[in-house]
Amino acid sequence: MRELFFYDSMCAVGLPLTGGTAATTPDELHKEMDRYGIDKALVRHINLPNINAELSNEIVAEFVGNDHSGRIRGVWCILPEQCEELPKPDLLFRRMGESGIAALTLAPFSHRWIPCRLTIGRIMDAAAERHIPVLLDNFTGRWQELYAFLKEFPRNITMIQDRSKHGPDRLIRPLLEAYENLHYVISCHWVPEGIRDLAERYGAERLLYGSNYPIFSQGSMMLSLKQSGLPMDEIRKISGKNLENLLNGAQL
Repeated sequence: MRELFFYDSMCAVGLPLTGGTAATTPDELHKEMDRYGIDKALVRHINLPNINAELSNEIVAEFVGNDHSGRIRGVWCILPEQCEELPKPDLLFRRMGESGIAALTLAPFSHRWIPCRLTIGRIMDAAAERHIPVLLDNFTGRWQELYAFLKEFPRNITMIQDRSKHGPDRLIRPLLEAYENLHYVISCHWVPEGIRDLAERYGAERLLYGSNYPIFSQGSMMLSLKQSGLPMDEIRKISGKNLENLLNGAQL
């Protein structure tokens, strides 16, 4: 039995429109996961910013439906309710549960709408009531918009990461301090001794392992976490238990 359980919180699948490669079937993803010792993965569609939410959701549901191992769960994208492109929250959440979908995301800047209470207040409130996590990875580099969004939805369980070349440490700490339901995916946190410091200041429960596959390999952040200097019980939380607890707590 391996010492650590890894649950990848930031994993994208599908054939990239902009070139490159990624897993297009569960079997292909399983091979990548097995290569690095990943037990489970939460997946979203790699082309989400470039295709509409409905198509992305259908592809992710099909991908998860073709996984017979129970190792993969999916992420669906939400849109403003006013255009009635997606079902009402209760029906949407029921379909999520039936399709193996465990979390939500949004891509407002490429889908051309403003992320605020006016546009998606009802569905965000419903997600908060049901403890459904919301990935905010599409806010990368848009810190003012992210700060404003979190201020409007402090009750929601949220997950953020940053893919920029420059470290986000000074930008993330005020958010971890202010919003107890915020969780930080360490996929690109290349700060010397930074993982340990964040865990000691804000709690290991607030941090999540994520690979940002296929941009990076699923093993790229493993070494940093294993060598972080944290006690093993806290490393276990970050590597997989925290995400598993979040997803299992969702009422779908």
